[in-house]
Amino acid sequence: MLTITVSLDDVVLQRAQEDAAREGTSLSEFIAKTVEQRVGRPTLPQSEAMKRFLAGPPLHVLDANGKAPTRDQMYDDD
Repeated sequence: MLTITVSLDDVVLQRAQEDAAREGTSLSEFIAKTVEQRVGRPTLPQSEAMKRFLAGPPLHVLDANGKAPTRDQMYDDD
């Protein structure tokens, strides 16, 4: 998280401090929340490969009892 300096008009600052106090938060938290509401939260882009994988058919790896195979069963060369 970065620290920034913001210049505000005295009246705007006072109103922001009052609103923050009413919400029980610090001025910093109040400003951060207000900016986040305005611009939104960033989303992490999925790689194209991950999108294709998630859109593909389901992988059926569980047996009839709902158990996943052991490592030895998966890599058995018999």
